[in-house]
Amino acid sequence: MEGNSVGLNNRVSNTGFTLVEVLAVLAIVSVLGLATTTAIISSWQLSQVNQVKAYLLSIQSMQSRSWLESGVYLPLTALPQANIDKVSIAQTMSQSGEYEVAATLFFKKQNDSCRVLKISETSLAPKECW
Repeated sequence: MEGNSVGLNNRVSNTGFTLVEVLAVLAIVSVLGLATTTAIISSWQLSQVNQVKAYLLSIQSMQSRSWLESGVYLPLTALPQANIDKVSIAQTMSQSGEYEVAATLFFKKQNDSCRVLKISETSLAPKECW
């Protein structure tokens, strides 16, 4: 039979991917990577905040115990140190002997109301952050 038919052995085969397909896959992978990175950072920050809160509550408990046993609050140097990344802990003592421990969370933005968490014998501040 004559004609312009192409036999099975003469078929042109295309292998590989087109540039558009590669770019589409790259875009999808990039979006998924960004979403994953954002979720990991948020989880890490939440973990750090919870570690700080737990530390501050333990300090409050130790201070209350010290007050009940001896009638004085302990200085920060006599309390266990917090080894929490990107967090600074400071304590102030008033003339009347009251204490306040403040934790500054350096991974939070400067204008974030929850950047500095404070605890004393009677209060947790800011309340919306606890």
